[in-house]
Amino acid sequence: MLFSAGPAQAHGQGRPFVHGSDIQFSIRIDHRAYNIGDKIVIHYTIKNVSNGSLYVPASQWEITCGNNPHLWSLIEDSSGKHYEPGFGGSCLGPNQIDRMSVSERMRKDALLLKPGQVVSGSFSFDSEVFAASLKPGTYRLEALLYGWNQPFDDSQLSELARMGSPFLIGENAASSRVGLRIAKR
Repeated sequence: MLFSAGPAQAHGQGRPFVHGSDIQFSIRIDHRAYNIGDKIVIHYTIKNVSNGSLYVPASQWEITCGNNPHLWSLIEDSSGKHYEPGFGGSCLGPNQIDRMSVSERMRKDALLLKPGQVVSGSFSFDSEVFAASLKPGTYRLEALLYGWNQPFDDSQLSELARMGSPFLIGENAASSRVGLRIAKR
């Protein structure tokens, strides 16, 4: 069974998930401009702006094999063209994570934020992947925060609901302007 959001209830009561409107997601970068080919470090902040506690991703990547990242980035040029890296991975057979219950995995993959609490971290956008295609200029750097946007069966939903606070689902975006220039030799 896929989870779908139902009618509004008290924060988290009977629902193992809440949408992104319960958090504030923001980013910043260290410099206004970078050389084409540089890694751009993206510093992010997630703030719980709701009236109840909720779980947010603890890191960029889920601990389970084969899932999408929780944090992602891309850049957009002035014509609207997106430059978005791909990702891939493989699983080399069963591992300890495959034997964990969904609540055990979530305890490793999620961080509980009380109302008003903030978590910060960083990840990077590697412009080297697009060095041959990028031109000097101003770009929009977009960072995306993804919750647990995946199907859970009825047993897993019940297990998650027993954890006492809901988990973030959906997508939140934040953006910043960044200049790209040709490296001086």
